[in-house]
Amino acid sequence: MLISVDSRTFLLSKINKLRRENNFFKNSSLKNLVILSENFGPQKFLSDLILTIEQNNLAEVTCNFLNSNIHIINSGFYSPIWKYMRPKNKDKVLLRLDGIGIDTPNIQESKIKFHLCNLIDKSSFLIYQSNFCKNCFLDLFESLPEGNIIINGANEISVFQTYGDKLLKQIREKYEDKFFTLAGRFTSRKRIKEVIEQFNESDLGNLVVFSDVPEEFKYKNPRIMYLGMVAPETARYLISKSIALIHFDRYDWCPNLVIGAIYDRIPVICSNFGGTPEITGKNGLIIKEFPEDLPQNLDGIEFVKNANFPSELFKEIIYEIQIKGINISINKVYDINDTAKEYVNTASNCETFKKDII
Repeated sequence: MLISVDSRTFLLSKINKLRRENNFFKNSSLKNLVILSENFGPQKFLSDLILTIEQNNLAEVTCNFLNSNIHIINSGFYSPIWKYMRPKNKDKVLLRLDGIGIDTPNIQESKIKFHLCNLIDKSSFLIYQSNFCKNCFLDLFESLPEGNIIINGANEISVFQTYGDKLLKQIREKYEDKFFTLAGRFTSRKRIKEVIEQFNESDLGNLVVFSDVPEEFKYKNPRIMYLGMVAPETARYLISKSIALIHFDRYDWCPNLVIGAIYDRIPVICSNFGGTPEITGKNGLIIKEFPEDLPQNLDGIEFVKNANFPSELFKEIIYEIQIKGINISINKVYDINDTAKEYVNTASNCETFKKDII
């Protein structure tokens, strides 16, 4: 089977293959690949997925969608040609819905639906990242093509971590191995600001932050270290050395940070709405700040957008960890090798189904 993907994603996977196989490329700067959106979640995952498919000989992958059996589009990152044209028969197109766009601020729901409908209309099968993702889309649209839930996966962390080891040494000089990690873009949804405030106001332990925090929100507190936005692989390596990852997003679809932490057996502290608690399960601590019957749709998203940060609940959990430690039950590890098999099986089943119809 020949599977095609966006040309930039395909190129990034080839570059990452060189990095894995050659120390010179492993030490190259990520900043040189901004044009490929390497640090963008959907792009990072898909490039890793392609590389895994090829390394396991599950299928051939190309950027030539004209010759492929199946083309995979990602709704969060795709070539503009799919926005304005129908370059391939929809029967040979799978659409991965990652949630990006469904909740874009200051854009009317009708416009969001129009852009998503445009992609859905060019696809015959949908891939959702989580039950939360699926429920949101099913609520938003009256009818959708068939689809499967395939949760993201992670691979082994690279042992070659020149910059990561440098940062880890810096962290350990201050905190040894006694630190929590917090990562993500500095947005209202991520609640980076609120978590930092809790650690600043109360003695909850040490916090290492990987985020583009504005200077005015950087408290001069010896228990808080700001390292800025670092490459995803570096962030994951440092998270794997921490007590736990704090991912207190108001809601998320299937965050790669959480997938990586769980793969590395690092506990995740999260809220109870969205795809994150669904993925975390017994692999962390879920703070029940929202009603359990909160609907998984745009109304539910709007509710959590306007909710106040649960300061007391949050501090109670962190204090308890400081006193008792944190024990987790690893009931699921998200291995990208399994994810790759699911993607290829889905593509193969779709191809077989269409041949049977013909």
